[in-house]
Amino acid sequence: MQATPAAQVTRIPATIVATPARPTVAAAPSPTPRPVPAFVQLTSGGCCVQPFFAPDSTRVLFLDKPSATAPVGIWAVAVDAPLSPPALFTERLGPFSRDLSLALDLQNGQTVIERLSDGARWTINNGGRIVAFSPDATRIVWTVLQESGGFDVRRVEIYVADVDGSDARLVATRFGGGPLGWLPDSRHLLIGGRANRNDPSPTLSVLNLDTGAVRDLIAVERLRGASISPDGRMLVYFVAQARDDSQNGMYLLDLAHPSPVPQRLDFFGSFRWRDAGRLLYIPLRPGAPGDELWQLEVATGRAERLIAADAGSPFKIANGDWDVARDGSKIVFLSARDRNLWLVTLP
Repeated sequence: MQATPAAQVTRIPATIVATPARPTVAAAPSPTPRPVPAFVQLTSGGCCVQPFFAPDSTRVLFLDKPSATAPVGIWAVAVDAPLSPPALFTERLGPFSRDLSLALDLQNGQTVIERLSDGARWTINNGGRIVAFSPDATRIVWTVLQESGGFDVRRVEIYVADVDGSDARLVATRFGGGPLGWLPDSRHLLIGGRANRNDPSPTLSVLNLDTGAVRDLIAVERLRGASISPDGRMLVYFVAQARDDSQNGMYLLDLAHPSPVPQRLDFFGSFRWRDAGRLLYIPLRPGAPGDELWQLEVATGRAERLIAADAGSPFKIANGDWDVARDGSKIVFLSARDRNLWLVTLP
């Protein structure tokens, strides 16, 4: 989950604009904002944190301990049965595979994977390190980090194995970087960092796990919050605290382009992909009466406000806790007003 980044100057509405020495991508003007969608309260009692949708978008899952006698775990409520008693999904806290079939369980210095359907468990021989599941749940990736030295130059070894721990192998070494995410085909990894310790700047690259080939995309410093679109075509990210202040900001990058050029976005805040072509974002506006939800059409640069700031609305998100349904129809968020989960159906 992405937390809202640190405060920056925000300009609204969002458009795609030129970075220094880069071409401008013009944005269409924003139309009149839509009426505020209806808010539906899902939980009560100031319940829970870290909500996310089930793969079929029919349930919202969240971390909770709903009573003194209930276990800490991942609980669920149906989107069509708001305020109904939550049901325990699993006592495992994840991370989970994308289809929620597998869960990671770190126990006594060991990395254990559990298949939730039948409770089958197996240990990964990787020194008790956290793993990230591939989208198809057939592979895992983890890193081995050099224990000393500055974080921007430490050696990071990237390992990949089959999900049962077999065929473990070192696939890349970077300095001051590591894996940033799986591409949807589960055959490619987005990685960052220096290929050699003395390289002048980190490089964003795509690693082909079948061939070992590395395709360098751009040189970029202090890349954060990388999020790959559902089709694997686009990447959104932000740069913070770069040595060159002019490089700080939000960006889009076309991963499929043979020579991609970062396109600067004129907002700063929390973001999620709605689908392959639309990015949802909440501009950071300290002191505003509420949050605003905007939608950016990546192909055209057209930005549209979907939810306006309203002091009387529950739409004030706590700790960046919000998620988008897989089908793009809804969002769920933890309201800072009452610490409950709320649901919004998007236009």
